[in-house]
Amino acid sequence: MPKQARCGSVLTLLLLAAASAAQDKPVDRKSSLPKVVSAFVPFYPELARQAHIQGTVTLRVSTDGKRVSGVEAENGHRLLVTAAVQNVKAWRFEPHVPTAFEVTFHYKLLDAKCDSECNCESVEKESVVLQVPTNVEVSAVVVMLCDPAVEIRHKN
Repeated sequence: MPKQARCGSVLTLLLLAAASAAQDKPVDRKSSLPKVVSAFVPFYPELARQAHIQGTVTLRVSTDGKRVSGVEAENGHRLLVTAAVQNVKAWRFEPHVPTAFEVTFHYKLLDAKCDSECNCESVEKESVVLQVPTNVEVSAVVVMLCDPAVEIRHKN
């Protein structure tokens, strides 16, 4: 058998053995996810806050081994999707095999109470929780409109 044919046969056998071994092992989803090494803190879009828009955004992210190479929105309000996509596009990863995964952004508005002088506060504090690359939670205090003249009229 010529030397090139033997190398091709050996390579084929090695590939078949690797494929067989991969099928026997359960897929560990966590270990196949790339590690994020750089990201910006996501923000709650101001227009979404003013319009009292909250909800969940699910994105399908593809990587090239170091950076995000593609993002597709699977669901979510347009204003929230735009903010989530902009944030994800800035992520950088440890070198890895190119992959794809889902990331979910949860946007939540916090209720606020206003006193008679229009000092509005929320019991809960605004926060950002990053469990990258699969989960991001962003909360912000809802925008409150307060007119002290209305408060004064109600006191009389």
